[in-house]
Amino acid sequence: MTEPQTRTQYVHINSKHRLETTDNLADLRVHLQQPIKNCYRAFVKNFTIANHLYNIRSGENTLNWAEFYQAPGGTSYSHKDFSITIPTGYYSTAELCTQINTEILAMSNHLVSTDVNESAMTMSFLQNPSTYRVFLSLANTHGTKYFCPINKRNSIWRLLGWVDRQVVNILKRKADSLNDVGVAIADGITTAYPYYYAVTQAGTGGSPAVIAGNLPAVVESPNGLFLTSDRLTSAGTYETRTDPQSFALMASPSNVLEFIQFNVGRYSWVHYDANQPHYHYINDQNIQDFDLQLRSEFGTLLNHDECGDYNIVIAFETLVEPTYTKEFLQAQANEAYTIAHTPERIIL
Repeated sequence: MTEPQTRTQYVHINSKHRLETTDNLADLRVHLQQPIKNCYRAFVKNFTIANHLYNIRSGENTLNWAEFYQAPGGTSYSHKDFSITIPTGYYSTAELCTQINTEILAMSNHLVSTDVNESAMTMSFLQNPSTYRVFLSLANTHGTKYFCPINKRNSIWRLLGWVDRQVVNILKRKADSLNDVGVAIADGITTAYPYYYAVTQAGTGGSPAVIAGNLPAVVESPNGLFLTSDRLTSAGTYETRTDPQSFALMASPSNVLEFIQFNVGRYSWVHYDANQPHYHYINDQNIQDFDLQLRSEFGTLLNHDECGDYNIVIAFETLVEPTYTKEFLQAQANEAYTIAHTPERIIL
């Protein structure tokens, strides 16, 4: 198929010119004084930002887990979900472990049941400086307690090196309740149980249980960000997710304009240039207003205070309308008049 003849128009966007709001989210609204007519397709031509984003950001700064408790002589386990919120900022792994420990100690209610003899589980995160893995020690002084990491959309277990089999991923379960885990613990879990590696019995104060992330922690710097737009995308790009019913990996239409890979060191400038453009077809519409968002590699909308300023160049390819001279139009009208007023000659 022959590509239509197009002309390219560019929109240069400087985030410093945005309207600042209370939330200050990286969600821009761009208005053009003159519309871009007959837009055939659009793509991100250039993008520049400094690699100094927070690695613990708003909407992605929680740590979730569950604890299962059985009183001495009991036959079943009660459970409770816990969560801490870590102040946004840039952390090394060691600094993050220290902050997590501080937040856990400051919890107002770290008890699972109403048992007056129950004591709060002692939890302590520490990074090994040689292997860069994060270790967690667990101790309990009354009854029996089990610990279970929970992975929600905003939990940071992955950054600490915990892999999928080491957590209960709520996004991949049909039910949010963890009653089944408690029942499995009471019955005696084996390696055949799907969450066998996610459940750990706490030790004692003198001999705490120690678990660790399977991988070295990758907290220090994000791997990139997404540029998204509802107006400039046309369901030609797909993004994967897990279907909670079938557990299949599904690909659904997405509003992603481009993924910007952070392939330079921290505190360096990230310069993206579209050598192979990611086209988004607009179907010959007129564009006068469009939206543009910056999202983390997990899809969370960023905050300008946490990512800094940036520059974007959006390229719009518009259809070139054919131009006709005055003489051509007159000749065309004369020919049409002649044809319309000339009687047909029928020869038998």
